[in-house]
Amino acid sequence: MSRIKRFSLTNAMIDCESLSQALSLHEHLTNHPERGQVELIPAAQTVLVRFDTAENTSRFITSFTLPEHVDAEDGQVETRVIETVYDGEDLAEVAALAGLSEQGVIDAHTGADWRVAFAGFAPGFFYLHAEDNVLNVPRRSSPRTAVPAGAVGLAGALSGIYPRQSPGGWQLIGRTNAPLWDLSQAPPALLEPGMKVQFKAVRELIEVRTESNTRTSSQVRAEDAILRVDSPGIQTLIQDAGRPHLAHWGVSPSGFADAPAAREANRLVGNELNTPVLENLGGGLRITAGQDAVLAVTGASVEGTITPVVQAAQGAQSAQMSDAGSDETAENANTADSLPKQLRQYTPFALKAGETLTLGPASSGLRAYVALRGGFAAEAQANSASRDTLSSIGAQPLASGDFLAGANLHASAVAVPSTPLPLPGDDMELRVILGPRDDWFTAQSLSNFVTAAWKVSNSSDRIGVRLVPDEMPAGPGHVDELLERTNTAELPSEGMVTGAIQVPPNGEPVVFLTDHPVTGGYPVIASVLPADLRLLAQAPPETRIRFTEVDPSTLDINPSDSSDTQKENHA
Repeated sequence: MSRIKRFSLTNAMIDCESLSQALSLHEHLTNHPERGQVELIPAAQTVLVRFDTAENTSRFITSFTLPEHVDAEDGQVETRVIETVYDGEDLAEVAALAGLSEQGVIDAHTGADWRVAFAGFAPGFFYLHAEDNVLNVPRRSSPRTAVPAGAVGLAGALSGIYPRQSPGGWQLIGRTNAPLWDLSQAPPALLEPGMKVQFKAVRELIEVRTESNTRTSSQVRAEDAILRVDSPGIQTLIQDAGRPHLAHWGVSPSGFADAPAAREANRLVGNELNTPVLENLGGGLRITAGQDAVLAVTGASVEGTITPVVQAAQGAQSAQMSDAGSDETAENANTADSLPKQLRQYTPFALKAGETLTLGPASSGLRAYVALRGGFAAEAQANSASRDTLSSIGAQPLASGDFLAGANLHASAVAVPSTPLPLPGDDMELRVILGPRDDWFTAQSLSNFVTAAWKVSNSSDRIGVRLVPDEMPAGPGHVDELLERTNTAELPSEGMVTGAIQVPPNGEPVVFLTDHPVTGGYPVIASVLPADLRLLAQAPPETRIRFTEVDPSTLDINPSDSSDTQKENHA
């Protein structure tokens, strides 16, 4: 029925023959979990099984057997009724494609036995599958730039509902106001993989009002603030340990891009290791203290400067001094107090009320982390304060004029092992585990993958690091020949992990970071070891990278090194 492949250290990919088999397997593992199983990510023809340790992953791969037939346990399946007004812009087109009347399309859609198959490109977006569906229609030839929230659509043999406004190419047949994704609710997702969905045609929708409890950094009052943002630089985000194990809702893991550096910053100021910190891209951050604070800066090498404020009272006091000696002493003291001080990274320091901290451009690495003793106050969304740049969950990126409050959390923390960052001009070696789709590539392509020198592209971000060839091995004449595929078929969407290296048709790999989508449609040739991901997150554009294949059975792995398997320790 299926075959199992390793996907990074702590994940296993199970290939199935159909979506129906994948749904049955997902249901079986949901009701009968394996040892160490922490999450299931079903997809079009696969189920990704995430484990707590590499050891449990290996045990599952070598010993798991599935019965020839897995019986569905329908009595345990919850059903959601989705009231829908069928007035979509593409209803007539769908009717023509299906050879039905518009009412026939409505009857077919409401009469089908839909099941939630897997999560899609955004939190709360789910692909719905029905064995008895007769509405198999292609996507639009020209995708819309903005599909409204609540739009009900069709694509191929699947149906889906857009939880928020976004671009999309599905054929739209109706609309609903069902709260598909609402962060003020627990759980925030209306649907779950395996659920049944019943569409019900209605003439109009009853208005449903929901109020968000989201509090962004800009809503902190000045009198409550410890710090004021004078300039965020290119980008400064609030990040913590992220949202692991929520991929079944379509939620990326997010969190620290360089977890060791962020945790070291927290350790230095006495916080729990996963307390929210500021993640600054490339320097340029400037903040002023409204109250005395203790901070630490780690990660990318940045030249930090603390600029004191000369108190007006000091000037008035020196003017009242009668003798010249006292005047000279006061003048010297004021001059010394007003001189900028250089920041020493990886050392806690005091930023007194009125003083300004400025981070210069990064000389090595890419992302710097700023921790505040007691932690930054930040509203949690889906169990984390992290900003997810793909899904737009979490506090908005910091802007000039924002105020930051403290959480007043104090706890001693254990030491964090730190890996040195590469210096400018160094070649970076990243260890990888091949698969799960290495068999989609030629033997020469696999050789080229580890012998070529790759370069970090300027278009990289927290979602993925895009690579281009920097040094071509002998043989291929063009980039798209470097990683030539033996299987040129379209890969049905399947679960993704942090560190996965996808290869799109242009042959230029994309290595997923913490804000990666939960599913993807390009083959993954290999995945970067969790311990090496911080180096990739700190790699500025033009950094040269070489990949080295390793055998996972020979590694001594600490599972907490993985951003996809770490146990959250939220403040």
